[in-house]
Formats: sequence, C-alpha cells, structure tokens
Amino acid sequence: MAAEVRPFLPTDLSLVRRLTPSGLSLDAEISLAHGIHTLGGAVWSSLPLTDLGTPTLILRDGDRDYVAQFRHHAGDAHATIVFIAPDIAYCADDRGWLALIDAMTAAAGRRGALSLNAEVAETSDAFPLLRRCGFAVYARQDIWRRLPAPLNFDPPSGAYTMRESTEADHAALNAFYSSVVPHQVWQADSLPKAERGLIFEQQGRIVAYFALHEGRSGVFAQAVLHPDLWPEAETLCRSWLLAIPRAEKLPLYIAVRRYQTWLERPLALLGFENWDSQALLVKHTAARIQRSARQPALAFGNVVQAGAGSSRLPPRGKAIKTVDVVRIVAPTLVANPHSRIPFRRQRP
Repeated sequence: MAAEVRPFLPTDLSLVRRLTPSGLSLDAEISLAHGIHTLGGAVWSSLPLTDLGTPTLILRDGDRDYVAQFRHHAGDAHATIVFIAPDIAYCADDRGWLALIDAMTAAAGRRGALSLNAEVAETSDAFPLLRRCGFAVYARQDIWRRLPAPLNFDPPSGAYTMRESTEADHAALNAFYSSVVPHQVWQADSLPKAERGLIFEQQGRIVAYFALHEGRSGVFAQAVLHPDLWPEAETLCRSWLLAIPRAEKLPLYIAVRRYQTWLERPLALLGFENWDSQALLVKHTAARIQRSARQPALAFGNVVQAGAGSSRLPPRGKAIKTVDVVRIVAPTLVANPHSRIPFRRQRP
C-alpha cells in the first residue's frame, strides 16, 4: 500500500530538523531574506484556526522520508512552494516529489489559490521534474546581488524622493502593475507583497514601485518600473538603496524579470552582480468555490419558473436571482426572433 502525504504533526519536529539541510528552496524571497526556517513555519501552521506559518506536508515511505512547505495567505490568488526536502538530486527516484507536488497542488486549491508557483534554476534537477508535473514557464528572472559595502554616492535630488506605500495605494498599485507587466505574467503572479513598499510618482501617477523584504539573511527586493523611466533608472535605484537602513551591513538582492533587462546596467553601476537565473513556474489548481455562482436570468412567459416545486411565475421580463433553482418547463419550440414559426408554450 502506497504511503500517503499528510499534514505536519508536532511529533514530526525531529524529522523536519533532520531533512532541512538537504532540501531545495523554491522561493527566492523567503530563502534570500529570511533563510529557510522550516520548523517555525511548520509549528505555526499546525495551530488550528490560524492563517500563520507555512503549510507543511510530510511523507514517510518506508525508509525514505520527505517534507515540503508552501506559503499562502487567505484571499491570495497564488501559492508558492517554499521548500522540498530532500533535494531531488539526492533521491533515488521521483516518487516522493511527485506525491508531494500533487498534495501541495490539491491543498493550495482547497485554500482558494488559483495556482501553485515555484522559482527554480533551469539547470536544477528539479526543473525538468516540475515541467513533467504540469508546471509551465511564465517568466524568467535574474537575481542580482550586492554584497555589504558602504553606499558611496550622494542622495538624489528631491524630485526623486520615494514615499512609503499605504493601504490606500492598493488599487492604484494593482492598476499600475497590470499596465506594466506582460499579460501572461500578471495572470500567474500578483503584485509583489511587501513588508515595506516604496513608491515613486510623477504628476500624481505611480510610475515605480519597490517591494522590500528585510530579514536577518539579507534584503530582497522586487521592482516594477514603467519602461519610460529607463533614463532615470540609476537615480531611482540610488533612492531605493538609500532608503534601506541596513544596506551597508546586509547583502542586497533584487529580482529582475527579463522584460525589465534595462535595469541591469544601472544595477551594475551601483555594485550589483548577476548572481543567479531562475524560471517562474506555474501550475494551475482546481480552486475550491466557497459559494455557488449566481447569475440573473430573465423569465419569458411560462418558459422559466422559479423554485423546484412552485407553480407561481415571476412577472414577464423580471430578473430572478438564482439560476440553480430555475426549472425549465420544456417548450415544444425554442423562441427565435428571426423565425416565422409561431412560438407555442406548453403548460406546466
């Protein structure tokens, strides 16, 4: 009998601790800013009635053990695989990984996520496996890194001052994101959420956004800039760097998607180097529908009747509110405004 994937239990603490060093990270934000701390995320996610931590799944298959985590918060359209251990490169076969990926896809769908995402280097052994599991490449990105060093440049003029984002900017940021990012990408990857967001505006419109995640391992940033800003990209990056208090003490990472390669030269001038290349892989889930979709329908004569056992008909042309209780009374002919055949109704 094949072993089944199950949620993390407190008795699995020693297993998670043992497997973590041999795992593979599939989430650049978590691994570069905060590092992989599977135990904390697993424990928090096991508490009932909370939306904390990272959902953790365990597979014990004979003498082979596996653990996987993904992150997803209530209301988010996308979930992201954080970690799978052991790395597929250390596994004798791919059965454990396949079972974990199927389980994570199903779990993400039950939580309401429309897709399960992963960031992985195309040279990794995990890349062809994920492709076989139904993941598609939606974008490619390069990770640029700046090692801790003094910021030896002057602040930009006041015209390039950035401000902190607030909840009131959410709608405008989403509109800006969808107008700049290619359609294929924003369908599979939402506006980057930030522990701290920096906005640059021109004439009252958002034209640049930096999403920052600062942890004890480093600072990870995702940038969304309007293409017309490429002549000012270096100045904006200076403004972003100077807004990070620990920029001289922590390594800085920024993900540059291939549709924004014009950012590479300004970053190189500021001391960044191309550190890694990754593909954004996306697998669509069968998301749970929390409530039935209700669409208005029009009642024409005796053709549509509301209520499974009702004999009363709504007034002609009046919208009835639920489709799932509509009963069709099976007319002998279908009404066709272009047909000369008279439309006859059948009594219920």
